[in-house]
Amino acid sequence: MHVALDSCLFPVCAAHGKSVVTVEGVGNTDTGLHAVQRRLLENHGLQCGFCTPGFVMSAFTLLRNHPAPSRRQVERSIEGNLCRCTGYRPIIEAFSSFSPEVCPMGSQCCRNRDRLEKTPSVDKKLIAENEDQVPIFPPELQVSDAYRSGQAVFGSGEITWYRPVSLRQLLQLRDTFPSALLVMGNTTTGFAIKKHEFDGPLIYGGDVTELKRCDVTDVGITVGGGCTMNELEEQLPVLEAKVKEEWKRRHINVFNEMLSRYAVQQIRNCATVGGSLCCGRNDSDISTLLHTLPTVVTIASLSGERTVPIQNMKLGKGEIITKVLIPHSEKREYSWYWKVAGRRSFSLAIVNGAASATIGTDNTVTRLRISFGGIAKGKVYSTDLTSFNKKKWNDDLLHGVLGRLTAALESVNGQQEDKYREAVASAFWFKFYAKVTTELQLSTANDYQSLLTPLYREGYHSRQTHEQPTSTDAVGRETRVKHGDVAVSGQAMYADDVPAEKGELSVALVLSTKARAKILNVDTSGALMMEGVRAYLDHRDLAAPGTHGTIIKDQPIFAIGEVLFWGQPIGAVVAETRELAVRAAAKVSVLYEDLEPILTIQEAIEKESYFGPPMEMVEGDVEAALAKSDVVFQGEYATGLQDHMYIEPHAAVARLREGGEMEVTVTGQSIRHDQEAIAELLGIPNHKTTVRVKRLGGGFGGKESISPAVSVITALAAKKTGKSARLVLPREVDMAFKGKRHPMLGVYKVGVSNDGILEAIDVKLYSNAGYAVDLSWPILENAVTSFESGYKVRALRVVGRACKTHTASNTAFRGFGHPQGVLVMEDIVTRAAAVTGLTPEVIRERNLYKDGDMAPCGTLMKNVTLPLLWRECKQGSHYEQRLKDVEDFNKQNRWKKRGIAMTATKYAVGFGLPTYNQGAALVNIYLDGTVLVEHGGIEMGQGLNTKCIQVASRTLGLPEEKIYTWESSTREIPNAIVTAGSMGFDLYGPAVKIACETLIERLKPVREAMPDDPWEKQVKAAFQQRVPMSATGYNRPPDKDHFSMAKKNGNKQDYFTYGAVCTEVEIDVLTGENQVVRTDIFVDLGSSVNPAVDIGQIEGAYVMGLGMVTSEDMRVNAEGQNMHCSPLLYKIPSVTSVPRSFNVTLVKNPYDIKTNIYSSKSVGEPPLILSMSVITAIKHAVGAARAQQGQEGYFRMDSPATVQRIAELCGEQIHTKK
Repeated sequence: MHVALDSCLFPVCAAHGKSVVTVEGVGNTDTGLHAVQRRLLENHGLQCGFCTPGFVMSAFTLLRNHPAPSRRQVERSIEGNLCRCTGYRPIIEAFSSFSPEVCPMGSQCCRNRDRLEKTPSVDKKLIAENEDQVPIFPPELQVSDAYRSGQAVFGSGEITWYRPVSLRQLLQLRDTFPSALLVMGNTTTGFAIKKHEFDGPLIYGGDVTELKRCDVTDVGITVGGGCTMNELEEQLPVLEAKVKEEWKRRHINVFNEMLSRYAVQQIRNCATVGGSLCCGRNDSDISTLLHTLPTVVTIASLSGERTVPIQNMKLGKGEIITKVLIPHSEKREYSWYWKVAGRRSFSLAIVNGAASATIGTDNTVTRLRISFGGIAKGKVYSTDLTSFNKKKWNDDLLHGVLGRLTAALESVNGQQEDKYREAVASAFWFKFYAKVTTELQLSTANDYQSLLTPLYREGYHSRQTHEQPTSTDAVGRETRVKHGDVAVSGQAMYADDVPAEKGELSVALVLSTKARAKILNVDTSGALMMEGVRAYLDHRDLAAPGTHGTIIKDQPIFAIGEVLFWGQPIGAVVAETRELAVRAAAKVSVLYEDLEPILTIQEAIEKESYFGPPMEMVEGDVEAALAKSDVVFQGEYATGLQDHMYIEPHAAVARLREGGEMEVTVTGQSIRHDQEAIAELLGIPNHKTTVRVKRLGGGFGGKESISPAVSVITALAAKKTGKSARLVLPREVDMAFKGKRHPMLGVYKVGVSNDGILEAIDVKLYSNAGYAVDLSWPILENAVTSFESGYKVRALRVVGRACKTHTASNTAFRGFGHPQGVLVMEDIVTRAAAVTGLTPEVIRERNLYKDGDMAPCGTLMKNVTLPLLWRECKQGSHYEQRLKDVEDFNKQNRWKKRGIAMTATKYAVGFGLPTYNQGAALVNIYLDGTVLVEHGGIEMGQGLNTKCIQVASRTLGLPEEKIYTWESSTREIPNAIVTAGSMGFDLYGPAVKIACETLIERLKPVREAMPDDPWEKQVKAAFQQRVPMSATGYNRPPDKDHFSMAKKNGNKQDYFTYGAVCTEVEIDVLTGENQVVRTDIFVDLGSSVNPAVDIGQIEGAYVMGLGMVTSEDMRVNAEGQNMHCSPLLYKIPSVTSVPRSFNVTLVKNPYDIKTNIYSSKSVGEPPLILSMSVITAIKHAVGAARAQQGQEGYFRMDSPATVQRIAELCGEQIHTKK
C-alpha cells in the first residue's frame, strides 16, 4: 500500500519501519525523470514550481496503487494540493493523461507523443514508462519483523516518543503517562505538537494492528479506532460484500458518501476514526454521522473494556477508543449525510448533517434522528424529534420538523445562531425528506430532481487556441519553463533551501495582540532564560528611523512605543533552532494600554482618518450629464480583503562575511528595496550589502514592499550575534503580519439613457489602506484611472480616498487596485440594466471602447480590439444559444439556478513614474560557447527567465539549451527596478536583447572571417583576439512625462491589454454552493513570445480572481484580529473550484502595434479582471432564484459572493406552514 502524506501531519518518528519515498526518489535530473514528472513538463503544469513536488507525489502514489486510474480518481488524488499560479488546468490534464477514460491508448495517446516532439529537452534522461527507478521495498522490512514486532522509543532528552505495537503496550503507556499526548492521525494533536503545548511524552498508536481491524457481525460492522479514513474507505467494499441483504448496507453507503467529502487524500491517510471522535470539533464529519446512527463505542484501559453509546462517550484516565460498532440499517431505514463548506473540497464544514428515518409499511415514522455539526459550540447538535414518531411521512411532517428545527436552532447554547446555519440545517432536512419521499415512491422523481441532483460536475475538459509562430527561432513557441526539470524533481532552490551553515541561528517574531495600544512593558526574561536562546531584538537595535517604506518610510520594522495593528512585530527572538525560537517568542510577555482603534472604512470616514488629499479624475460635465439622463440612480458597493496566499511564505537567510559584508537571500520582488533597507537600518554601505533571489514560490505583489521587514530582521540577527541567521515565517504569522488586497467601498450616482448609454457616473472610492501608506496611493490612483474598465462613460468623475485604519498595511496585489474598481463598475452596469430593462450584456456592448475614444485619464484610444474580442467571444462561446439554455434550465429547476455573463476589460500596462521605466541585464559568453544571462527582474512563476532566454536565443542565433539564467543579485545588477505591474519582461526583455545585440556586433568581424566554423570555435577565436564577451544591456524607454491625473498629461500606460470573457455558473439556491460550469476567455496579447506561458498566466490569474469573488472570505473582528490567518480557515480555489470547461483563445491583433518588445503584451495581471464575470454570472443565477419568489430588479451582492451571501440573497425558498 502506497500512501501520500502531508509531512506536517506525519512526524518523522512515525515513519519507523516504513519505506519513505520523496520526490527526489521518484526521478531527478541526474538519473532521469519519471513519467509523472515528464507529463507535468509536457503540459506546462507548473509556474513558480514551489507546489510541484506535492502534486508529483500525489499523482505518483495514485499510479502506484491504480496504474489505470479513472478521471475522478485523478482529481481526487490532488484535491489536497493547492496551487496559486497555474489555475490547475494543465495539472489536471497532465495527470488525466494516465486515465484510459481520457484516451484508451493510455501513454501512447497522440497528444502525449505530440508534446514529446515539441519538448525534446525533457527527454534526454527520461525513464521509459514501463520501467521504474523507485527503490524496491526494502528487503529488511519484507523478511524481518524487527521493525514491527517490538516497541520503539526515541528520545531527544527533552521529548520522548513511544511507538507501541500491541494494544496491551499502548494501554500500559497510557496508564503510566496519563497526561501524555496520544498521536494517531495527528490532524488535531499536530497543532499542540507544533506549539509544544503538551506535557510528558508522545505516544504513537498508528502501528497497533488491533486498532485497525474491521469486521462484520450479526448486528453491524466494527471499525477499529486506529483505522485511517482511507483504510476504512478501502475496507468498506470488502465489508459490504459480506452483508447479503441490500437493505442492511445502507449505512455503508452513507459512510461512503461521508468519506467522499471528508478532507482530502493526504489527510484521510492520517486521520483515524478514534482520533476524529476524540478531537472535540463540533464540525467533524464522521462524528456528525455516527451521532445519527445508533453507534456504540468500545473504550478500553488496563482495567478492561466498556461500551457506551456515542452520545455518552467520555474518556477517562488511561482510556482509548478501540473500536466503534455501526449497526446494520433496518429494513425500512433511510439515512443520508450532507455537508456545506466554503470550498467544495479540502474544507471544514460550515454545517454538516446526517439523518436517519425508519418508516413502517404504512409510511408511518418509527424513528427519526437528525444531527448537525458546526452549529452548537463544542459538540454535535441533535434535537429531540420523538414527538414525530407515528406521524405519517407527508408534507405535514415536512413542515412540522421544519418548524421544530427553526425554533430549536434560533438559540443554541443560549446564543442566537447565525441565520445561514439555520437555513442550511432546514435545507438539509428538506433534501432528506425529498430523498426519502422519492425512494418511497410517494412522489415522482421529477418533483425533486433539481433538489437532489448534485451541482454540475461533468468531466473536465479545455481548449487552448493561439496562432502558430511563423519564425523558426525560439520566440513565439511553447517553450517550457527553464526551471521545470528541477521543479518537478524537488531540486529547485528557494530561500529556505539554502543550506544551513554551522552554528546558524533561527529567528521568530513576537507579534502584537492588540490593534492599537501603547506598549508599557516588554518582559523577555521568560524567553532569554531558555537554554539555546541567543538574543532578543527590537527597535533599539536598529539605526534611526527604524522604519522602511516604498513611498514614505512609515512602516516600523518593530513597533516603537505603540502598536498600530494586530500582528505587528514588537520584537524577535534568536535561538539555536527554529522550534526553540518559536517557543521562546511565545514566552515574551507584553503589557499594553489599550487605545481606541479605527478598523473599517466606515469608521475612517466618520472620523476623517485618511492618508493624503483626495484624488480626482474628471471627464466631461458630470452634473449636466446627470441632469439630462433618462434614468438616474444611486448606490454603494463593497469589496473585501484577499490574501496573496503564495505557497512559499516570506523568508530570509543572512550571512555575515569578512569586513562587515552582509549577504542576504530574500523572498522579495525588489532586491533594491531590500538592499537599501538593510544598509540604512544596519549601518552597512550598499556596496557591502548583497541581496539575492534565485526564484520565488509565488509573489503576486505580496513580496513587493513587505520583504524588507523580513530581510532587515534576519540581517540584524546575523549582525548582532555574529552568526548566520534564518527567518521563515509560519503561514499564520505571514498572513497576520502583512497586508492584503485593499477592501474598497464605492459610493456612486449614475445617469443612463433608456437605450443603455452610460451618460454620467459620479463615484467616490474609499480604500482601506491600513496603518501605513505602503503602496496605497498608486493602488488607489490605478483604481481611479481604470475605474470604467472596458466601457466608455460620456461624463465621469472618480474621487479616491485612502483610509487610515489600525489594520495591517494593505499592499500591492495582482491587479493593483483595478479589480476593486471594476467590481464597482460592473455593479453599476448590472443596476443600469435593471432600471432600463436591458440585459447587462447589451449595456456593456453598447458602451465598449473603440478607436478614437478618449479615456478619462487623457489617452486617445488607438488600435482598440475590444469590439473584435467581444464579437469573437460572443460567437466562440455560443453565448446567445447558451443564454437560452440557461433560461430554460432555470424554468425547469427550482432549486438549482444557472447564470451566464459576458464582460470585457482594458488593462493599462506601464509605470506612470518615469524613474521606474528602466531595466538592466548582463550577458556573458564563455569559451565553451555557453551563455549566462543575468537581469534585474525576479522569476516568480511568470516565465520571466524563460522569455529572456528566448530573446537571447533569437538575438544570438543559439539554441536555448546553450543559455542559462542563474539568479538575481544586487552584485550583478545594481539598482534594479521592482518586478511588478506585469512589467518584468517589458523592462528586462529589451535589456537582454540590447546586451546580446552588443555582443553580436562585437563578434561580427570574427564570425564574418570564419563563417563556416561552429559557434564555439568563433567564440574561442574572439577571445584570442581580445574581444570582450561580457556586455550589459540597459533598457531606457523613450522619455515620458510623469503622469498627472489633474492635468491629464504624461502617460499613465505604455499600452492596453484587452480581453473578453463568457462565464456560466450553477448555484444551489438553498445553500449558496456554486460551481463555474464553463469559461471562454478571449485575449489580445499582441504577438505572444510564449503562448504556453501566457495561457498559463491567463488561467492562473482568472482562477485567482475567481477565488477573490467567491470563496476567499477574510474578516477582521471587533478587536482588530484577522480571523482567517491559516489555510484551514482561508479558502483559495482548489482543483474542484475551476471551471469544468476552461477555454482560452489568444486572438490575433489585426493592427501593426508597437510595444516594448516583439509586439508582445503583458499578461500577468490583465486576465484577473476577466474573472469578475464569475460574480456577475452568480448575480444572474441569484436573480433567477429571487424572481421565482416575486423579487424582481436590482439587488446588491458585495464581493466575495460566499455561499452564505448567495443563499441569503436567494431569499427564503422554503416556506414553513404556520
